[in-house]
Amino acid sequence: MKVDSLFQERLRRAQKTNVRYLRLLFNDHFILFLMIALGAGILGYRDLLTAHQSVTYWHSIWWQAISIVWLLVGLQFGNLVTYFKPADRLYLFANDHDIIKSYLAMAMRLSAFYASVWQMIFIAVIAPILWRMDVDNWSRLFFLIIFVISYKMLLLMYERDKLFLKSRRLTIAIFEPDAIAEKILFRFLVPGTLLAFIIGLSTDQSNVMVIIWLLFAGIVVRYFAVTESKSQLFAIDWLRATSQAQVQQQRTLHFFALFAEVPHQPKTIKRRRYLDSLLKRLTKGQGSLFQLFLTRLARDTEILPLIIRLFLVGVVLVIALKSAPLWLIMIIAAAVLYLITFQMLPLYDDTQKNLWTRLIPISKVERLKSFARVQMIVAIPVILMMFVIVLFIRPLNETPVILVTMLIVEFIMLKFYIPKNSHKNKK
Repeated sequence: MKVDSLFQERLRRAQKTNVRYLRLLFNDHFILFLMIALGAGILGYRDLLTAHQSVTYWHSIWWQAISIVWLLVGLQFGNLVTYFKPADRLYLFANDHDIIKSYLAMAMRLSAFYASVWQMIFIAVIAPILWRMDVDNWSRLFFLIIFVISYKMLLLMYERDKLFLKSRRLTIAIFEPDAIAEKILFRFLVPGTLLAFIIGLSTDQSNVMVIIWLLFAGIVVRYFAVTESKSQLFAIDWLRATSQAQVQQQRTLHFFALFAEVPHQPKTIKRRRYLDSLLKRLTKGQGSLFQLFLTRLARDTEILPLIIRLFLVGVVLVIALKSAPLWLIMIIAAAVLYLITFQMLPLYDDTQKNLWTRLIPISKVERLKSFARVQMIVAIPVILMMFVIVLFIRPLNETPVILVTMLIVEFIMLKFYIPKNSHKNKK
């Protein structure tokens, strides 16, 4: 099979997988919630833009910082997509020249398209605020778009360059691959500084910067471009290439796993020593299965980080929509509790798949009770912290309603949702 046909075939398979999970994701309930949340966000954004604020309010350094941080977050979206498989080390080992010249060229075009769409979405969201900040010159806004997209293209070319084996004189050897210093410098410090100049400089200075940046970007593109002669000198670092592709695939599956069950995901554990003392206190005098559930949760590399991120997203939404109607805050709080419980269900299912856990003489009712207690250990701090946050940003008479709502949702999760879905997993 030709390498270009191979890439197209893998692209079609990936699209089929994405469509299958998107159908599970965009069900009736999620679409309804998304429409409500999106409508509330648009209304809040409109109120912010139409409010009569002073000129100094929009010229505040805080708005410049928020805009820069938002665009920097956008730069983290859209990575290099290659669809390499672990077996490619063996079956494509002798085709490095064709892979570099054709396969990776198609991967770069696809990655550039995805990355450009992400950058345009982030710029479109922040564009009204930039307009209020006196970035109301079309040439300046156009240069901002050009800079963000072109810088993202340079990052993609740099990521592709790290997949090659070549002599040191043909590459950048400042950092070790994937070093933290490299990520901080190229993904945050450099683009953040340049964005600050673009937003803060005058129009004439911005025009000069346009010329300088385009010349510099052209030199970098020429340096990283893979010509016919370079493709003869380079080889694929297959260990790094397959690892990068697997990490990229797992990022996509992790997103779908927030809302739907994704099978055949690799499970890894990591001991978090700073949680050992807490685990010792919580599991003291408890049953063996309870200790197992809680320890696996504390050392899981996927479920625990997802729970923390879901909680942080819920906090940000509640704070951002502090002037929204009460019913919307109640929906957000209920959704956070539901998604946290949904993310914990694979913990129960994976534990029951182990043969030795099924040999423990503990009934299914007791197993569910142990898992429910672990879920409560996670849910109760979430409820308390959400309640404290709401206490500071909402009227005092509304806080009991939100607290009662979260307690009712937690009761439904424990008494109905967990038992029902555990039976589903068992089947």
